[in-house]
Amino acid sequence: MKRSKIVFSVSIDYDDDCLFDINVIRPDVKAHAHFYGDVDTFAAFGKALMRFPQSPTDTVSFEVGQVGHPSSFDYLLIKAYCASPVGDTTLKIIADNNEEGAAHLEFSIASEAAAINKLGGLLANWQMKANPQIVWKAETR
Repeated sequence: MKRSKIVFSVSIDYDDDCLFDINVIRPDVKAHAHFYGDVDTFAAFGKALMRFPQSPTDTVSFEVGQVGHPSSFDYLLIKAYCASPVGDTTLKIIADNNEEGAAHLEFSIASEAAAINKLGGLLANWQMKANPQIVWKAETR
């Protein structure tokens, strides 16, 4: 059985501007987004994911771009939340590449909280110049 995964890739130019290329892959659907940022773009999100969840109503989000603005870069939302009162955790993904006639994708990836915490650690500690790509795989029971 194939597991869902997220591939984070970055290209860094001479003055540390970053072009991110994110692929979110579930066995039945794939979403892609690219956008500009800096080397700290994912740091706060990663740190928050490392502490997730604090309660059954806790959510942690990363959002970049705007939906419906063709002149802008892609829109991406990655939102961690508890899918049930007993602590089942999920990542909600929304991706829109803001091109006319293009797909607006919205789906979820179920994963253990420990795996989401691991994603947080990968993002919070990402040494982009040394390692321009990280791959996170969802884990479920």
